[in-house]
Formats: sequence, structure tokens, C-alpha cells
Amino acid sequence: MRVTLLHNKSAGSENHAAEELEASVRRAGHDVVETVSSRESLLASINARRPDLVAIAGGDGTVSRTACALASCGVPLAIIPLGTANNTAFALGVRGSVDVLVQTWSAGRLVPFDLGTVTVGDMHAPFSEAVGWGVFPSVMANTARLSSPDEVEHTLKRDRRVFQSVIEVSEARSYAIVVDGVSVTGQFLLVEIVNIPWIGPRLGVSPDSDASDGLLEVVVAGEADRPALLELIETGELPSGSRLRTLRGRHVTVQTADTAFHRDGSLIESVSGSAEFAVRVMPAAVSYLVEPGRE
Repeated sequence: MRVTLLHNKSAGSENHAAEELEASVRRAGHDVVETVSSRESLLASINARRPDLVAIAGGDGTVSRTACALASCGVPLAIIPLGTANNTAFALGVRGSVDVLVQTWSAGRLVPFDLGTVTVGDMHAPFSEAVGWGVFPSVMANTARLSSPDEVEHTLKRDRRVFQSVIEVSEARSYAIVVDGVSVTGQFLLVEIVNIPWIGPRLGVSPDSDASDGLLEVVVAGEADRPALLELIETGELPSGSRLRTLRGRHVTVQTADTAFHRDGSLIESVSGSAEFAVRVMPAAVSYLVEPGRE
């Protein structure tokens, strides 16, 4: 295959050089059309020399932004996970060393992957993993002020500790949510509209999410769910037999007085109070190449 490689050299442990990645791709029998380091360069490269595959070597931020930029482009994507949590790669079953992963491409299969859009005021933007309100944006604001540890696992633990500290002191706030015509109102600590099971530092808030089913999951957690959220932080999974309240749908509106929300790994803090957000799914907006037998 003719492969265009997008490489984020600052992802995760930062220990993968572009030359090493290119060598792995070539050893697997593929041609490297070009190696780029930005979405803008990627789009220009695709327009100039359309590849058979775009390989994204980076973390969740790089993967999400690239998927959104290439929505409906028609070029399949593959992930070489180099980040901290690698939530999208985990959702697709993409795990293993670089050499092992690129060796699977020739026999791999394509799976459709939904994206979503969020609209508020004049802003209309796509997302790949999740949009949300409540504790998660507060966690992101706190971690943005911290330096990243050298080891990936240390970063996950640090971010989970920040989650714990925020959840312990946060108060539930009012939200009015409508999911395909079904209303959900209440006081919630966390409101997340998710496309995959994991958010943030690999926290499984929605174990049954499937990014190829044409639906988004709306997950809410109130005061009674605070103990479950704290255990989620400890293990990355909800307590056995426990589930946060979840609704599925294609069109969601959220009314809130929150002044901050997140879209994937981006924190947006300039929202005026009492805003209404409209969120929609974009079914099968991109496709990922995964190992045979992987979901």
C-alpha cells in the first residue's frame, strides 16, 4: 500500500523518530508516500498524491483531530498509538508494537467509525471521542497547569488523581438534556456525550459504546454516582454490576449555565451562560484499518 504518515513527535513518551516509523512501514512491504507533521501538511499531501492509507502516529489528540479533518475524505486511516491513553486505539483493538501493527495492515479489514458535531452559537465543530460538561472540563483546566511526567503510566496516574480531587469537591449542577425527543433533567456532576467507551486518562464511562453503530451515548452521573466515579478513577472501570445512566440517540441538545465544556481533548472556556448545545452523529464518517478479527 501507498502510505502517508502523520507523525506527532511530541506524543506520549516521545521516543519514536519519524525515520524509525518509516522503516517499520517499509519493512512491512508498504511505500511511504510522505511523512508530515501537521494536519495542514497532511491535507496538502493527500491532494497532491492521494495514498491508499493515512497512518496516524500519535496520541488521542492527533488521532481525533486527523479523523475530524478527513471526515468523508474516503481515505482509510490506521493508528500507530504513541500517546498516553490511546482511547480510540483501545476502542478499535489496536495494540502492540509498531512493527507488529504495520505487519497487520495487508490483511487488515476496514471498520466504519462515526464522528459527531457540536453546535453552540456561531461555533460548529466535529469531534471523535466525546463532548462533555461538569467535572471533566474542570479536570482539564487543572491538568493544563501541570508539567507532564516522563513516563506514560505516571501521566495516567497523575490525571486520575486530579480527577479524584475534582470529583471529591465538585457540586452537581443543573442540566436539561433531550435525546431524540426524550427529556432528561437534573443535577449532575458529569454529562458526557461519547462515541467510544473511554474518556480522558482511560476511564471507561460507557463500556457498551460502539463507534460504528450510528448512535451516540449520553452518560450522566449525579450525586448518588459519586462513589462509582471514585472507583472508576481507581481502576479505570466502573464497579462490577454498576452502570451510569445512559441514553442513546442521534440528536442531543444540552441546556446548561456552564461556561466551559470539552470537545475531545480541547477545553473551551468562552461559552456564555445559559447556552444550548446541539450535538449530532455523523455515521461512518471515516474508516479505520484494524487487525483481522478485531472489532
